[in-house]
Amino acid sequence: MSKNTRPNRKMKPVILVLCEGETEECYVDFLKQKYRVPIKVVSKIVGNKINSRLIRRYKKELILANSENIDCFLMYDTDVRTVADNLLSCGEKLLLSNPCVEVWFLAHSQKVPAKVISSEECICMLKKEKLWKDYKKGKLSFEQQELLWEKRVSAGNNISNEQCSNKPFSMICDFIRVLEENK
Repeated sequence: MSKNTRPNRKMKPVILVLCEGETEECYVDFLKQKYRVPIKVVSKIVGNKINSRLIRRYKKELILANSENIDCFLMYDTDVRTVADNLLSCGEKLLLSNPCVEVWFLAHSQKVPAKVISSEECICMLKKEKLWKDYKKGKLSFEQQELLWEKRVSAGNNISNEQCSNKPFSMICDFIRVLEENK
């Protein structure tokens, strides 16, 4: 090999995450910093408005920015059933949490009960944990981030990732697996 020739570098895929709110955006931005992988987050897309055409538009923007390999994920809560049903029709990788993303945070501290709970009940359970007592949607303290990082892989053991009935689940562990493979 001559000194002017470089071996071809394999580009990491760009990850596109479409999500519904500030909490999901905050969490994905945190993971982006920790894993140091190219992630583009688009938040505040209401689930009923998301569709394949809109997803293609965001992917096209990334392709124009010189990214050829794009993994697209949809990170949403399933507390509104029609939103979850709409997401299934989009044909992308789903990162659903029932009833809300906070159930994933809860799984970092305890085994999540396999009983139906509302978003409000889930957040109340989370706030009973000392580290989370001052939790506010859309914000993660340094200490909360540290816990989420430290327990990111083991949290999947504390919660189902199967979409069964209305019991709590989170598919975010699938996203963590992808990030672990790309780091």
